[in-house]
Amino acid sequence: MPNKKWFSFKQQPLRWEILATLSLKIFLLFILWWAFFSHAPDKQSIANAVAERISGTAPDSSSTSRSIRHD
Repeated sequence: MPNKKWFSFKQQPLRWEILATLSLKIFLLFILWWAFFSHAPDKQSIANAVAERISGTAPDSSSTSRSIRHD
């Protein structure tokens, strides 16, 4: 026979609150993963970008950036 305390009415709101909190945390972790890690470039494109940068065929980032002068 199950323990009557286990099915107590007073414990139900706490169980729902814990379940809702865990569900929200899992959902937010999934959103963070999707936003920052799911669209990672493949290894070949990274290798090509590094090779272009080393060989000097990639555009120079210093010429495209703006410099701020503090006179």
